[in-house]
Amino acid sequence: MIDETTVKQTSFIDENVDVNLIRTTIKTAQDIHIHQILGTALYNEILTQIDNSNLSSANTTLLDDYLTLALVWWTLYEGVDVFTYKFRNKGILRETSETTQAISLEEVKRLMDSFKNKAEYYSERCSKFLLENQTTYPLINNAGTGVDVIQPNDTNYTTGWFLGGKDDCDPFLYNQRNQIDI
Repeated sequence: MIDETTVKQTSFIDENVDVNLIRTTIKTAQDIHIHQILGTALYNEILTQIDNSNLSSANTTLLDDYLTLALVWWTLYEGVDVFTYKFRNKGILRETSETTQAISLEEVKRLMDSFKNKAEYYSERCSKFLLENQTTYPLINNAGTGVDVIQPNDTNYTTGWFLGGKDDCDPFLYNQRNQIDI
């Protein structure tokens, strides 16, 4: 749906990043995240139209105004490990140079969280656009049937679950602390 030039022009990926790594990461991000936004039918329609060089005006709007930025940020999110580590005959390596310093795992996590937040924001905008324009995109409500069909997401934000601390999971301690009679 996008190419490595789009990723480089709309993000802060350096020009010297291997285009093959970017292409592979785009494909992964597209399959994992964009497919879930669109659902199988609309996803396949857009890919077929791109392959045949006959993208409809509605799908051009969807791609240019909504999907591109979501896919760029999902590519960055999925690419952090791919761009950081190199698979070589001797094993998995992290390359460094004399003039650079590798970031900590905590900093990598913070960076990935930032990428994910932006990707979810743009994905949510896309889903809302599709919901608002269901007559233009009827496939959003008819993704198909079967176990291999992906239905479109209603929402694209994810969050973890907080189950409380160790004591919060013990009903006796929780009730004592909160003065609840059993």
